[in-house]
Amino acid sequence: MEILIDNPLANMYGPYFLIFFGFIVFFAIIVLWLVKSQFDRTDRLAVPSIPSNLDPFEIAYLRGGINEVARSVIFSLTQKGFVEIDNSAAKPVIKKSQNPPSSRNLSTIEQLAFSWLGATREPSEVFGSYGLVSQLGSYEKSYRARLEEQQMLTGESDQRTFNSVKWAVFLLILSLGGYKLLAAIAHGHYNIILLVIALIVGLVIVRSASKLPRQTKLGKAYLDRLQTAFDNLKYTSQAAYIPSGEPKLAPQTTFAGVDPLLLSVGVFGSGILVGTVFDSYNQAFQRGQNIQSGGTSCGGGCGSSCSSGGSGSSCSSGSSCGGGCGGCGGGGD
Repeated sequence: MEILIDNPLANMYGPYFLIFFGFIVFFAIIVLWLVKSQFDRTDRLAVPSIPSNLDPFEIAYLRGGINEVARSVIFSLTQKGFVEIDNSAAKPVIKKSQNPPSSRNLSTIEQLAFSWLGATREPSEVFGSYGLVSQLGSYEKSYRARLEEQQMLTGESDQRTFNSVKWAVFLLILSLGGYKLLAAIAHGHYNIILLVIALIVGLVIVRSASKLPRQTKLGKAYLDRLQTAFDNLKYTSQAAYIPSGEPKLAPQTTFAGVDPLLLSVGVFGSGILVGTVFDSYNQAFQRGQNIQSGGTSCGGGCGSSCSSGGSGSSCSSGSSCGGGCGGCGGGGD
């Protein structure tokens, strides 16, 4: 059994092993990248045309997961006058309007959200264990199934297959580093701090490289097409709700059967509401997240970073807090 601790690898000089270990980690990253590239070949497919019957909540799901769907639905209820955002208290709340319109004209997902909200809710509750996100499970399954069928989201079967490769790479890195660590201790060498650091860093690097993207290349290209197509709509829908003393045209009621501002929120994220009369919506989610996390700022603008005002606004699409805004009050998709 001496060969286990008396071989070229076990006896390798420490700095040389760290270099060797670095090459193994680099090789593992290359392997993971090559394997990932085989799963997503959707860039060879034609980007679908934009349908006439757009669902803003499905677009929100494609962009950021079920958290973004919950945000969009609550905004829709706010815009339609069913709920109000109250930032005056110590904790922001989402509360039912005193004289809400008839709920018969709400879609089923809006009715579900309105029922869940009840008299009052805190924004952080939306993403909790029994929050609105958990109530939208059936919609999440439906959206995911459709988008996977259209090859816009990475399928669960691909994820399971890739996981086997990922864990094999993890095991290789952990076994190699762990073996050298034990061999060093067996030889009476206890200056192993650099080895421990190298092992931890190697595992972290491999972990970051071993995530399949949530959106496929086709899904990203389709979302880019939507954002390009509705760029002007974003500006016009914002402008109607930016406070000013100047007279304005009444906002367009619908666009292909969907309110243009709601559609813009689905495509670009709630960040486009900054500077509008609905800014309190963003502030409530941001304050709720700050209170929950003890000061971390990550909430209302998730999904898009936008500033509005005057004749234009600047936006950068894509989640500012991770897919599905998992860092903004709840776990992502």
